[in-house]
Amino acid sequence: MHSATPSNSPSDVRRSPELIRARAGVSLVFLANGLGFANLVPRFPEIVEGLGLSKGAFGQAVAAASVGALVAGLAASWLISRLTSAKVASLGMLVVALALLGAGLARSWLVLAVCLLVVGGTDSIVDVAQNAHGLRVQRRWGASIVTSFHASWSLGAVLGAAMGQALAGAGVGVGTHMVLTAVVLLVLSTGPLLAGWFLPGHDRADREPDEIKEFDNALQVRPATSSRRVGPVTILVLLVVGLLCAASMFPEDVAMNWSSLLLSEQGAGAGHVGLGLVALQGTMIVGRLVGDRIIDAVGQRAVIAWGGALVTLGMSIALLLSSVPGTLLGMAISGAGCAVAVPVTYSAADDVEGLPPGLGLTIVSWLARLAGLLSPPVVGRLADDHGLWVALAYGLLGGLIMVSCWPVLRRRSAGTQRPG
Repeated sequence: MHSATPSNSPSDVRRSPELIRARAGVSLVFLANGLGFANLVPRFPEIVEGLGLSKGAFGQAVAAASVGALVAGLAASWLISRLTSAKVASLGMLVVALALLGAGLARSWLVLAVCLLVVGGTDSIVDVAQNAHGLRVQRRWGASIVTSFHASWSLGAVLGAAMGQALAGAGVGVGTHMVLTAVVLLVLSTGPLLAGWFLPGHDRADREPDEIKEFDNALQVRPATSSRRVGPVTILVLLVVGLLCAASMFPEDVAMNWSSLLLSEQGAGAGHVGLGLVALQGTMIVGRLVGDRIIDAVGQRAVIAWGGALVTLGMSIALLLSSVPGTLLGMAISGAGCAVAVPVTYSAADDVEGLPPGLGLTIVSWLARLAGLLSPPVVGRLADDHGLWVALAYGLLGGLIMVSCWPVLRRRSAGTQRPG
């Protein structure tokens, strides 16, 4: 999301205990959001085996999460406008926790797919809400802190995968594991809400009157009307930026959906199949903590070009070595490459000339979600026919797209705001 430039400089902002607690509360929700699904990832080999699923059927079940995101994402604005972003983010995580429990207890493909549908749909709502409240905190903080929230998400993913594989290695049943996960999510997500850590009032409360209309348009996730005709060059640029955004998510998809199955086939034990996700998200944490400084120093183009090179290198290593150490090394290198690529492409989408404010970001985010819907069944079907190395080739494709398409980005840093 694209935030307004804070009205005060960091030195002018008084960071009260209330503001510090609000930042901590948002960080905990991001942490919970990353931790939840990551707990399920190390159990995928057991779930696939227990349900007797082919790779294609598993890919279709995973794609249900993207279907949920596409359908339910539009409800985010309606819920936030009535309940506030803090309540939507915290309470939404409870729905995610229950859906993850259902996925762990699923005894058929249909139940698994429905539960993942709910997970994906609710997660898309939580994602908007947690970012909206995080941007409220950022505006009062007086400096860019949004990448630190995404670092909390990555930390949650690492901790969730570590927790999941530890319990799997200890022989804890999937159902019991998901109950424990639900309890952890309950504490992390609702604790700050019940303790009153979040910023009070409605999300409009800390905005200037002339910002409210723009804020409403952004939350409604629908194109603003404009009398200007969008030219073919603008459409082409928007499509390429959308492709870049989707491609930068390919390595994360590989780690989240396929790495546990791949590592299991390569001989990793139940207590180690989550290490692919840990490796990728571990380097993403570091990248996101220093991401703002890197973007300001070298610019958007270099971040995407060199990030794509790292993803290409990482996935190539994993493909060539075809072993547990090779896969883990490749995931770690790829994580460094895609750490801040999504925020960069979102910023670039919002900066495409010839479009009303918010329209580029809306279209690009939906194109990325569409790719997330189509790719799991395709990768699964190809993996059934040719092997799970196809998933690594899918990640490699993402790196190659990043390396090839970076020139479409404008020559300026991500921190430069759109005029007007």
